[in-house]
Amino acid sequence: MKLIVSIFLLFLTTNSFCQSHSFYSKPDTLIIKSKIFDTERKITVSLPLDYEKIKEPKNLIVYVDGDNEEITGTILQATNNLYLYDDIPQSILVGIFHQDRNEELVEKKKLFKFLDSDVIPMIANKYNIKKKITIVGHSFGGYFSTYCFLKNNTVFNNCISISPAYWPNDSDIYDIVKKELGKESKLTGNLYLAIGDKRWDDISLREDFFKFTTILEKGDNNINFQYNDLVGFNHNSSPTVGFGLGLNFCFDQLEWNSVIIDQNNRIKSFPDFWQHYELKADALKHLEKYKEANEAYKVALNKLKLDKEVSVSDKEKIENRLQKKMKK
Repeated sequence: MKLIVSIFLLFLTTNSFCQSHSFYSKPDTLIIKSKIFDTERKITVSLPLDYEKIKEPKNLIVYVDGDNEEITGTILQATNNLYLYDDIPQSILVGIFHQDRNEELVEKKKLFKFLDSDVIPMIANKYNIKKKITIVGHSFGGYFSTYCFLKNNTVFNNCISISPAYWPNDSDIYDIVKKELGKESKLTGNLYLAIGDKRWDDISLREDFFKFTTILEKGDNNINFQYNDLVGFNHNSSPTVGFGLGLNFCFDQLEWNSVIIDQNNRIKSFPDFWQHYELKADALKHLEKYKEANEAYKVALNKLKLDKEVSVSDKEKIENRLQKKMKK
């Protein structure tokens, strides 16, 4: 796992910062006359540079600590790189500024209403966005983003919570998640969690973190849930890889659909190459389209038999691999 995370970190840093251009605009500061806080509040908005080229509704990614340059830079860079390589869809980034960060994130209800009643309606009126939103947070922001996901899951349908502090308010997050889980649970969407294991800040949060993940694993729900133990990362460095891993997880289905489209195009150009059918079948299988996947595996087997460039011994190994994939 550490190797995977390290490779992802390398992808996010050396590859991206060496680029001389970005596919996202710099964050633009907007002023909201908040009904909830009864004062003017700031948010930032960053748009994909090809915003006008794609007419479909955009994904909205809302993150707290928008006035923190490191947090803003990290999530903007992760979004930029993943969008560049078609791992996530075209998205709008909105950062939330705080006047009293700790109070707003920990007390949570007022800030939650601010997002729900002030920010999202304003963004929806100004831009073409989808109804389901991704909420992202770190530390107390991770606690807050988890709360948003649980309390208004039809809107905040994706959640990325990095090194979350789940101890505030007498650890009320456990009661909230238990209440929302169960046979009548309507929770859906994607929930990604991650935590480091270095230095006291994250070490002190780990017990609460894994208690929360255990509740989710035992609960009866339709959440697509994953967590990563970021071995070797501390509280402040965990967002560096956590944000990218979380975005990649939340939009994983889009990536597999892109693989299918890509392989279909390649099949048109190379209709007799068996491996394009195998890769297409792998993507279909990942999306739980098992019948279509098995049909593609069968085509791959038939095309493989006609491939004169593959040795007899290699054909046998590949046939065994395809047969095993069909049985699972």
